[in-house]
Amino acid sequence: MIAFKDLGEVLKITLKWEHKLKDFYDVAEYALKSPESKKAVQILRDRLTEKLEILKGVDVKSFGKTEWVRYAPASRDEDLIPIGKIRRDTAAEEIFDHLLDYEAKLENTYSSIANNLISRTQKDLFESLAAFKSEQIEEIRSLKASQMSKQ
Repeated sequence: MIAFKDLGEVLKITLKWEHKLKDFYDVAEYALKSPESKKAVQILRDRLTEKLEILKGVDVKSFGKTEWVRYAPASRDEDLIPIGKIRRDTAAEEIFDHLLDYEAKLENTYSSIANNLISRTQKDLFESLAAFKSEQIEEIRSLKASQMSKQ
């Protein structure tokens, strides 16, 4: 467990994780051979990019007095984001599995942070991030099922 001093510190790390995930989507798009799979990853990446813009614009002061964020899971970047796990010949199913795995890890991390916050507005922020990850997971599952049924 990591103890954070304030919301700004947590948001900074969150942005870093989301940027690394966006980079992974870029690599996944390049690695996928199927035009449909490429398009699916492109759509997911674009949605993530939209959320990143919103996150970048978050004014920490608008969430009230920052508080001590007691504890959040100890998450190293390499545990969350799949660095170097795909190659040009990686099967689409494996790429979707990596995406599902890491989106789920981020969802759990955001939920854990939300559970450790006291301020309702700050809690809402991380609950909305977890909900976004949940939506992404469902989209990935749907896209994976669609791609696998075509093979």
